[in-house]
Amino acid sequence: MNIIETKNLRFQYKNQIVLDGIDLSIPSGSIYGYLGKNGAGKTTSLKLLLGLLDAKPKSIFFFNKEFHKNRLEILHSVGNLIENPSFYESLTGFENLKYLELIYGFGNQRIEHVLELSGLKVARNKKVKKYSLGMKQRLGIAMAILHNPDILILDEPLNGLDPEGVHEVREMILALKKEGKTILLSSHILSEIEKICTHIGILDKGKICYQGNIDTLMATIKREIIIKTNSVKTAENICRTYSLPCKIISENQISIESENDEHYNWIIKTLIQNNIEIYAIDSQENSLESIFLNLISRQQ
Repeated sequence: MNIIETKNLRFQYKNQIVLDGIDLSIPSGSIYGYLGKNGAGKTTSLKLLLGLLDAKPKSIFFFNKEFHKNRLEILHSVGNLIENPSFYESLTGFENLKYLELIYGFGNQRIEHVLELSGLKVARNKKVKKYSLGMKQRLGIAMAILHNPDILILDEPLNGLDPEGVHEVREMILALKKEGKTILLSSHILSEIEKICTHIGILDKGKICYQGNIDTLMATIKREIIIKTNSVKTAENICRTYSLPCKIISENQISIESENDEHYNWIIKTLIQNNIEIYAIDSQENSLESIFLNLISRQQ
């Protein structure tokens, strides 16, 4: 079941079209990575979902409910971190959460759970101005989930973090998924999206150019095998005989496309059986980054 959907969602600033009729489908319990170049419209999309910008009626749905008619009810079930989190820097992490708890009324037990989940329990009494950037980002997410929402919307939660900070936020997001939350996050750190997301949507020039399960997308990836041999022309002829996509890349190297591990093994065995002397093999799999760049380039 899709927990968030948009139908022909459009938005423009004056005469500039930012979103040109996008249809997002975000499954319940997923981590949905929302990808696109800077200026593609990712943040605008998230602001529309949260009502921070006005969208046309019947273009945004949560829990199969139209957003405009059910705005307050829906937003009670949504937490968000858009752009930079705001804190009382002179207060501790616990005190920042306590300030919000006075509004929500969930009690100190919920604060303690959120501190544990965010890995900030040991820093609960440290003033936020002494927090690292990664700690501040985790505190921002902790504040966004204090009211225990079903949905969490995060805009570039990994932006500007060092490798340790990225790891900490990644682990927190995975822990939140285990709690059953649906997480929509935008990011340009594609290697991290590949690690944590179950679904992705790729936005370019105001349109969705891919949307779906990340495993399904990655399963379509072809492996490139680069073989070093002194019989490049013969190897090419063998590939042509078996209808294997290939190209000569140097006087002693040929690139051959493989579909999966079994196909890879078959290619190597076939070359050896045809007396091709192999001096070295380099196998390279495409990454989400290369897929992203390829999809974007098609839209040019």
